[in-house]
Amino acid sequence: MKIAIQTLGCKVNQAESASIEGVLRNNDYEIVKYTDRPDVCIVNTCTVTAKGDYESRRLVRKAIKSGARVIATGCYAQVRPDELSKIEGLDFIVGNSGKSDIINYLNDISVTCRKNGNDPCRPAVFVDPPAVPMTSQPYYSNRSRAFLKIQDGCNFSCSYCTVPLARGKSRSLAIHDVLASVDRLCSDGYKEIVLTGIHTGSYGTDLKPKSSLFETVKLIAESYPQIRIRLSSIEPREFNEELLLLLKYDNICPHLHIPLQSGSDKILKAMNRGYTTEFYKQLINNIITNYPGVSIGTDVIAGFPGEDERDFDDTVKFIKQLPIAYIHVFPYSKRPDTRASLLNDQISEENKKIRVKKLLEIGKNMINHFNSLRLGNILDVIIEDKTKSIGFYNAISDNYIRVLVQSNSLKAGQRLNVKVISLTDRVLIAQPFR
Repeated sequence: MKIAIQTLGCKVNQAESASIEGVLRNNDYEIVKYTDRPDVCIVNTCTVTAKGDYESRRLVRKAIKSGARVIATGCYAQVRPDELSKIEGLDFIVGNSGKSDIINYLNDISVTCRKNGNDPCRPAVFVDPPAVPMTSQPYYSNRSRAFLKIQDGCNFSCSYCTVPLARGKSRSLAIHDVLASVDRLCSDGYKEIVLTGIHTGSYGTDLKPKSSLFETVKLIAESYPQIRIRLSSIEPREFNEELLLLLKYDNICPHLHIPLQSGSDKILKAMNRGYTTEFYKQLINNIITNYPGVSIGTDVIAGFPGEDERDFDDTVKFIKQLPIAYIHVFPYSKRPDTRASLLNDQISEENKKIRVKKLLEIGKNMINHFNSLRLGNILDVIIEDKTKSIGFYNAISDNYIRVLVQSNSLKAGQRLNVKVISLTDRVLIAQPFR
């Protein structure tokens, strides 16, 4: 049976799709591209924004139209099964906790019947298995880096976010499973492992005995000095002095992503973020003071309900004074069943677009400034793939910079040192350094 997997959304979804693929390959399923006429298409959906909902429905319809049997899973499938069930021809809607048991749903699908035209379309069946403790899963990805999900769920209650509804309470992968997964990924040849989760910083608080992200990452760093370890997004309230100590290890990437969301204290309070701009500024400055070369990225939401011009100007001014390398910008998206969706003073889509554009321009200048300081530096990079331009390869550095490496003899997944020789728009040009 030929299976295609299509993934929308965050690194957690990417990690889960890679685990689904690993399970399927271990059970002799053939994994193909969507364009290779698969028998079954698994669509791993996203619901963080309205655009994510739209793209999820679009991919499901496109897969059905191709003649494949279709299973929809992921966050949109979890929180909006009623909307997906209206799509004629969709076979199964599987909740997030059912991803680890996807083979059972594949066994219920008769590919031959549909291809012969003997299987009329039926209403989609929603399956919402109970949440189960996290377990280690096989992993397969053609990416040069591996994403290892060590935590899922969220105990926070940001007013704009539907993720807790889609993912449930925070739960962690047992330490022995984390280490077993790292060992397997190392054996499979990955040179970098990205430790990811919905709220990665809360890792270990639910385990018995309790553990912490610091303890587990420290153990990985010391046990596998040959592998590059990258931490995914960590909330400001979860970042502490212990985590900062991890950056002393040579194999911990000097790159952190710490979401801000707004530079207005009024808006941060309405978002229920639990910190102030002063707290955030002190946190970032403390990190940069101790580790001047670290790359710090952040997220910002534009057009949250009630964000007037003064609030937006405060955000712009605040971001400009921060020593960060890049920002991810999102227009506020009204999510059903969230407190923010009930707030008055919703911002017009036109105004959101204007604010997003301004923030993106600031972000572009930040990247170029950060990159300009790397000219002449030696960077640790991992090759991702060959570019369309002859003699160049795409690579990602340990401090999360996009690099074009000039060479004719490199391979995807190869790790090497390069010297930065020039700068283009948001990308560094480098040559192998020996």
